[in-house]
Amino acid sequence: MADSENSRTLPAITRRKQNSKGWAAEKLPRIIDRRNLLPVAARLLGARVVELDGQRRAPGPTPVRELWPQWYALYQRQMRAYHFRKKLEAEMLENSAGLSVALQIDEADRPLVVHSFADIQRLSFQLDAEQITQARAELRQRRRSWKNADRRLGYSAAVALEQDLAQEAGITGRVMGIATPSSLVELAAKLHWLIVTQDPALKLKTTPWPELRTMLKDLILMELRGC
Repeated sequence: MADSENSRTLPAITRRKQNSKGWAAEKLPRIIDRRNLLPVAARLLGARVVELDGQRRAPGPTPVRELWPQWYALYQRQMRAYHFRKKLEAEMLENSAGLSVALQIDEADRPLVVHSFADIQRLSFQLDAEQITQARAELRQRRRSWKNADRRLGYSAAVALEQDLAQEAGITGRVMGIATPSSLVELAAKLHWLIVTQDPALKLKTTPWPELRTMLKDLILMELRGC
């Protein structure tokens, strides 16, 4: 359907040649759907804000057209850091067996997982002395193995980098969120930021998320048509 959230055809003129706004439109997919909505929006915004950034800037708060590229660059770095950290985390688990110990308690249907000596102490009334000693020794050994793997792989540094980038991206995004847009492009940039940070997989079905995704498509098409 023409008005469906799942697909929207780009104006035919943008498929034939590069438009006056300098976008390499021939590289755009003919249909906008859930799979490509955010990448298409990012590509168009990335090209359009460069043009807008050349406009004379009035005194006052930083405009959306300057904030969006800063935020998106930070967000992309954050995502790369996230995937790198997850890769290292998998290697850490292979090398150290994690930082938890499973305890089998008679009354429990399945083992209870403890992550600290305090957890073991809280369960001590349900354990005998041998179980407590063994659990503490195993947890101590796993912590040593984890630290050794951490020194070798640099996992803690990767976690710290991801957290720092997430904080920077969050601050920049919040500043952009309260900034006043002065064009359709800036409004689309704010909507893109909102969806990327709150519904990155484009799977939320409750209002207003399907409607917001449709609005972002509408703004993209309006900008392409020069509305």
